Amino acid sequence: MCDKLYKNQIEIKDIPDGAIIVDVRNGSEHYDIALKQKHYFVETTRFNAKEFIKAHNLNGEQVLVLCQSGKRASKVAQKLEDAGYKNVAIIKGGMTEVGKQSSLVDKACVMSVERQVRIVAGCLIILGSILGLTVNIYFVLLALFVGCGLLYAGISNSCAMAGLLGKLPWNKK
Repeated sequence: MCDKLYKNQIEIKDIPDGAIIVDVRNGSEHYDIALKQKHYFVETTRFNAKEFIKAHNLNGEQVLVLCQSGKRASKVAQKLEDAGYKNVAIIKGGMTEVGKQSSLVDKACVMSVERQVRIVAGCLIILGSILGLTVNIYFVLLALFVGCGLLYAGISNSCAMAGLLGKLPWNKK
């Protein structure tokens, strides 16, 4: 299942009462825009189908999976099916389509933490480079440190700077 979308798809307007919605986008995507109606948020990389079925005592309820476009949702829907749960579908068009209906979503009022990280990291690298060229060569270590942090964040999918920025007052919901 490379880029093929899951076989069962449902329009947001056709979601039945009692359906369980699982949003499998990443944290910054969910922070930026989320469904107003009840849903569970589990990042794709942390989703375990058998645990989810057991934790929510699923017994035939329809489970609808949502991501940005449908690709990650398709993978999670297939995991649920492979775990033996058959009443699964993805929300057609993902959050890209759902987000067009402002009555269905809450949007963040501040810029995402991910964008804030990029801005701060870029400023620190520029600052370290300029100070390294004009004041003392050792200021280049600041740029090197931030670059290593970005590399680590990309590899581990964990960012210390995002954790710190997330604690600032304007990033609290």
